[in-house]
Amino acid sequence: MGRRLLARSLVATLLCGTLAGCALEGFSLRALGGGGDTLNKAAQMPEAEPPKYMPEDAFVYRENGVLTEEKVVSISPDRVVWTNDRGLIWTPSRDLVTPPISWSADPELGRGRQTVIGSPGQIFPLREGNTISFGIRGSSENMPTGWQDTQTCVVGAQQAVTVPAGEYRTFPISCQRKGHEDIIYYAPAVQNYVLRERIFDGKPIRKELVSARLTQAPTPAPPAPKKAPVKKPVPVQQAAAKPKPAPKAAPKPAPAPTTITAKAAPSTDESRQLAQAVKKLDRLEKQVARLAARLDQAERTPVAAAGKYGVHLASYRSRGGADRGWRLLTRKFKRELAGKEKIVRAFDSGKSRGRYQRLIAGYFPSRAAAKAFCDSMKVKRQFCAPVRARP
Repeated sequence: MGRRLLARSLVATLLCGTLAGCALEGFSLRALGGGGDTLNKAAQMPEAEPPKYMPEDAFVYRENGVLTEEKVVSISPDRVVWTNDRGLIWTPSRDLVTPPISWSADPELGRGRQTVIGSPGQIFPLREGNTISFGIRGSSENMPTGWQDTQTCVVGAQQAVTVPAGEYRTFPISCQRKGHEDIIYYAPAVQNYVLRERIFDGKPIRKELVSARLTQAPTPAPPAPKKAPVKKPVPVQQAAAKPKPAPKAAPKPAPAPTTITAKAAPSTDESRQLAQAVKKLDRLEKQVARLAARLDQAERTPVAAAGKYGVHLASYRSRGGADRGWRLLTRKFKRELAGKEKIVRAFDSGKSRGRYQRLIAGYFPSRAAAKAFCDSMKVKRQFCAPVRARP
């Protein structure tokens, strides 16, 4: 039950297909006013189209005091491949509210995939009151039985939001499901969200933009149309005597925020660009695998000879997944797993599910000692079970 709840929390940022007229019983917009000040009509932007990501676009966010850079690796007509400076890779859609379709690793779930039921992208073009509901089904290495959930998203009134990267005009999008709420503030000026406010189990988490580097500068929004002044009729002779006024120069577009630097867009056709992106992603995955192997070797710690018991922490489809899982777990539980050895055992789960790699931490002098260790890990919501690790 605990692992299913955790899976729901990981996929809840964006979840279930577009039902424009769906009922919203119990849906609350109480948090839509928390990000900034509501824009008056004169300052409002036109309806926003989906973001236009480009390879090498990079965004630095701060969450819980930790800075992380997220970068676009490749794009396709309906998907975007991202990576971050921690070596993780994930693939969502372009519409901001769709959860990741696939991801490379997670300390609890391992590698996984999801299927979206519906069309979340129909929330665009963004305007106040737009509403969608969609479904999600997924499974992962550590949860082969999978999960299923639903989510509803609503676009709120435009707001001015201030984050470390600057002040932006945004469209707030509130997405809710049972026990979980996300509010993302999308800024067309940076083609991404500048603020995400998450509430899970009553705990607020704030993720804000620190800087952005765009490969191609976004096209500024056109100014709001103004009423043409009423001209008084002029006699024909007098009008002919006066020279026509010179046409006014077109207003210059507003300068982009100082935190953004623009580069020339790549001039390749779509098919060639996609082929290059796939090759680049393959190279990146190989680099991540090599780094993971080096880190695993560097973090390997001598173990005490005594003890035959270990603790089962997770299961994966591949040895590579188990290696990544151990690296992430030792970072998350640095003190608890200090001095423990990584043990990987292959086993057949039966019921035609195939073979898995069981990740075990050893060693313990007795089953009672291993059980006591697991009791302390379960308090921290980590799966743990004592097992016999060697003869």
